Amino acid sequence: MRVFLSAAFLFALAACSQVEDDFLSPDHAAYYPLEIGRGWIYAVDSTLYDPNGLSAVRSSHQLVRERIVDTLHDLSGGVRYRIERAERTHDSLPWQVTHIFTVARDAQAAYRTEGNLRFLKLVFPLRPSQTWNPIPFFDARTEVEVAGETIEMFKGWSAKTLTFPLTDTLGGFSFDSAALVRLADSENLIELRFVEERYAPDVGLYRRTLRILDTQCIEACEGQSWEEKAERGFTLEQRLVEYW
Repeated sequence: MRVFLSAAFLFALAACSQVEDDFLSPDHAAYYPLEIGRGWIYAVDSTLYDPNGLSAVRSSHQLVRERIVDTLHDLSGGVRYRIERAERTHDSLPWQVTHIFTVARDAQAAYRTEGNLRFLKLVFPLRPSQTWNPIPFFDARTEVEVAGETIEMFKGWSAKTLTFPLTDTLGGFSFDSAALVRLADSENLIELRFVEERYAPDVGLYRRTLRILDTQCIEACEGQSWEEKAERGFTLEQRLVEYW
């Protein structure tokens, strides 16, 4: 199975974010707040490895805004929240809507669906060292197109709550009782899959890191970092700058 994803998808795979549910502890619901009108702005720095491009390594910076704009019901009667994603490269430029996706939450977990791929982002109740499969709804061998090259981005993904509760800071924000979640941490001679996300109560996602890299350079690149020897894939750092 091959999935062709836009750059917007690669720079989004996770965000989220209140409805009061009688069956779900508000303490846990707050880590994935869902209500119309919620919004987040992130600064996103990314590096794309493109062996066939004019430049083998391309870096970019952009601002990403995600807003919950509507709700809809799925076939099972569950409520999904519709998120509008927009991007711009500078504060002075207008926002450009790039795509629409959905998020949802129930008593057991929080979900995000993009490009027909549904992710299990968090499991409830949050507990230290809790593990789960973050991609139970599609094949881990699903291929993603990155800069004209296909890559099995989701190989080796296995989620774990690393630290909870966590006291953390980011820019001018301070977070108490945050949760650090690792969705992937798999490495061999030719592949690196590393994904971490951080969530705070009444905020949602506030930071995420992705390093999805492949190489065929083994002996000649011994001792080099992944960023030095990577031949395809991408890295991404996403940080919260505003929310409401």
